[in-house]
Amino acid sequence: MSRMPPPPDAPANRLSDGVDFRNVLGILSRRRSWVIGIPAVLCGIVVAYLLVAHPSYTGTAQVFVDPRDQYTPKDDPLQNSVPGDGLLLVESQLKIITSNEVLNRVIEQLNLQNDPEFNGERITIGRLVKSVIGLGRTEDRMLVTLRNLRKNVATKRIDRSFVIDILASADTAPRAATLANAVATAYLEEQSGANSAFQRRTSEAISSQLGKLRQEVKRGEEAVAAFKAANNLVGSRSRMVSEQQLDEANTQLTNAKTRLADAQARVRLIETIEHGDAGLEALPEAIQSAAIVQLRSRLADASREEAQLAQIDGPNHPALQAARAQVRDAQAAIQRELKTIARSVRNSETSERSNVQNLQANFEALKKQSQANEQAMVPLRELERKAESSRVVYETFLAKAKTAEERQGIDTTNIRLISRATTPENKSWPPTLIMLAAAIFAGITIGIAAALARDAFDRPGREPDPEAVPDAPAPAEVVAPPMPRPAMAQDHVSRLEALGEELLAAPKGTTIVLVQVQRDAWLSDVALQLARSLIANRVDVTLVDADLARHPTTSRLGFDRVPGLCDVLIGAADIHDVVRLHKPTAMRVVPVGLSAIGSRDPQARQSLSAALRQLRAFDRVVIDGGEMGESASELGLYYMADEVVFLAQREGGKSDDAEILVELLRHRQIKARVVIVEPDVSVAA
Repeated sequence: MSRMPPPPDAPANRLSDGVDFRNVLGILSRRRSWVIGIPAVLCGIVVAYLLVAHPSYTGTAQVFVDPRDQYTPKDDPLQNSVPGDGLLLVESQLKIITSNEVLNRVIEQLNLQNDPEFNGERITIGRLVKSVIGLGRTEDRMLVTLRNLRKNVATKRIDRSFVIDILASADTAPRAATLANAVATAYLEEQSGANSAFQRRTSEAISSQLGKLRQEVKRGEEAVAAFKAANNLVGSRSRMVSEQQLDEANTQLTNAKTRLADAQARVRLIETIEHGDAGLEALPEAIQSAAIVQLRSRLADASREEAQLAQIDGPNHPALQAARAQVRDAQAAIQRELKTIARSVRNSETSERSNVQNLQANFEALKKQSQANEQAMVPLRELERKAESSRVVYETFLAKAKTAEERQGIDTTNIRLISRATTPENKSWPPTLIMLAAAIFAGITIGIAAALARDAFDRPGREPDPEAVPDAPAPAEVVAPPMPRPAMAQDHVSRLEALGEELLAAPKGTTIVLVQVQRDAWLSDVALQLARSLIANRVDVTLVDADLARHPTTSRLGFDRVPGLCDVLIGAADIHDVVRLHKPTAMRVVPVGLSAIGSRDPQARQSLSAALRQLRAFDRVVIDGGEMGESASELGLYYMADEVVFLAQREGGKSDDAEILVELLRHRQIKARVVIVEPDVSVAA
């Protein structure tokens, strides 16, 4: 039988030394001197320290560090940008602010080496003790001042910004503000000086290379000139004279060939006219000739006069004969002029042919000369490239040297003081309220612990430990009478076989949800065992893994990487598409799936309800609902199934909560019960 919880009047949990926690208040009341005295002592120590401690005030100055340097109009702003987000640059500035160079500037400006607060000559209790026991030593005053100043100066970067806080501590509030402003000013001066020194070093380094580069440029240009003179190459840097002459000769030859072709065409026309019936009057030159036009006008006048005289005089009249002679003379003159024009055309064709031949010969000669020059141009171009590269490098270095020289007096760092330190109102050390609160809390804690320990050790007649005495008989175990419980015999099933038999007798399409009251590996396996027992009785079973948190059934059957119930709930798949057949057991399985769903999603509940209605087409539906209060309740499975079974291994504890939930479900007209199962109970086939 299972053991019942102890009665209310039974002793509660005790310490190993017998202290009863129910009497803690009584113990503290009896030992109140400890509880009050220890905090009082600690507060007295804190007050004494506050009276003798030197107060410290902290001043804060702020500087802004822009990762992008300032640029001059000749610069490209993109070249001054810092890769990344610039946080590494700002973090580096934190170390520069507390560097020796900056702090030495502050010491020199404020004459801190003669200040007892920083040079180590201030009289303190610790220094007196060291002097008495012989541990005091003499150190360089400058080193002591630098070390103490570094202790009193701190830096930090404000989150999500490029702003740096410079914190400086001193014994007085005005001195703290002065010290913080001095550190910020020294830092800005140091950055400006470092920038000028960098530009100066850059200018000197570049200038030292200019003489060598100048000599290289000179040697390269002299080599180019000497090679041109040796190979008789004349021309500009980009083109030789022979190339220009060849281009001009080619143009002249092309034009001459065009004119020759035109002259030959006119000669062929003349020959065609001479061998045909047409006269030379059809030549374009004859039509355009002024002499021909004049002769034709005279012929027309003579012909008109002849016609008039033929009408008046007889055929043998002297005047008519004279007119006819004029006509013949005009016609003869026209023929002579036409022959002259034809002869001129032939002479022009001969002249053009001779000119083409001469130009062709000149072109061939220039072509051969150009080919010879091309062979010599190969080494010349190499010499020119070397000379040009040396010239470019020299000009670049010369420009950079000039720029660096001009920038020596220009501060290109983009760092500025955005907030000067003001006189702090409150001291930063010692924190009075915090120390007093810590003393009170620690004193109360220590006082309570000491009071309890003192009461435990001062208590007479401690009980002996039964395990420490081997021969002592063990005390008899007192079993409390069972508490009255509600009559729920019909809901409690002592064996899991009855659950399988009831499911076999249920109608087709019955849906049962199994919910684990306690998280246990055996309870996680009940749904799978129950489904196997139904299959052994030749019942078609669909096993749905609704344990979205742990999904043990899906993992055991090897369906972790396939779509399943979650995909159905979000509408990514249909229920028939995710039903898998487990061949070794002939069981249909709906695995958990791959998708993620939100908690208490109304759309998921609607999808689940529709999917369960479709699954009722199978013989039986067994749903693994996981642990009580998780997936099954969130998805609303309690209200969708025909029966809800809460699996527990023992009475009491969470099984009582399950019984309360059963009563609530029954009020909603939902069949529910609690089943007590044990790991050694097997499911009947």
